[in-house]
Amino acid sequence: MKPKERDMQEKVLGAHREAIRITREPSVTARTVWRCMPGLKRRSHVTRILNSLVDKGLLATSGHQDQRGEFVVTYGMPGRIGSTA
Repeated sequence: MKPKERDMQEKVLGAHREAIRITREPSVTARTVWRCMPGLKRRSHVTRILNSLVDKGLLATSGHQDQRGEFVVTYGMPGRIGSTA
């Protein structure tokens, strides 16, 4: 992995932790993480990096249906998905 990619993954992981801290939820959407990263224009980049962190085991995914019936993927820490704390 290139140093630039590793740096970006660390930034996204830091933004994810910040989003968890702000929302006080066990998992958050890619959009919420994206909002915690000022200056990044494409949400798709955040989603791609979050998915690579899931592949590495640093994050876990979960999902639910929103009020409109659309499936929403959320990202959280592996031991905290599905818990209330």
